[in-house]
Amino acid sequence: MKALIVYSSWLGHNRAIARLLAGELSRRGLDVACAPAQHVRPSDLADYDLLVLGTYTHKGHTSRRLRALCRAIPLRQLERMEVAVFGTHMAWPEPHPAGVDELTACLAERGCELAAAPLRIELPSRAAYRPARGWTAAEGTRVVAFADELWEATVPEPIL
Repeated sequence: MKALIVYSSWLGHNRAIARLLAGELSRRGLDVACAPAQHVRPSDLADYDLLVLGTYTHKGHTSRRLRALCRAIPLRQLERMEVAVFGTHMAWPEPHPAGVDELTACLAERGCELAAAPLRIELPSRAAYRPARGWTAAEGTRVVAFADELWEATVPEPIL
């Protein structure tokens, strides 16, 4: 099974999540590629069974490039692959829209059901505008748990 993780990242937060997720899925036996959104075209998705999209949140919206990619993926490709979403957003005292919500809605409008609930990483406001320097143990654990969910949802059980 082949997986592609496509991410948009301003300061490295989503790139770090994508790389950690790629390592976890590879460790479980998947053939995983990881690429920034600006290097991926819809035609590049043909050989993959799992597509994971990772976005930042800017003013309540997802990455423009990921939104455009989501809209350009042919429906026949979306129907034959599993899709998942992760994203980062700043901590706010009140609930705010996040890029992951917009990306999930875009996929739902195209008839795509996610293989797992989206992974949401809340960045403390003081860290949101600084380059990523690693993850807390809790955040790393959440990424590993997300990899577990994707593995369970996408890899068929062997027939005995």
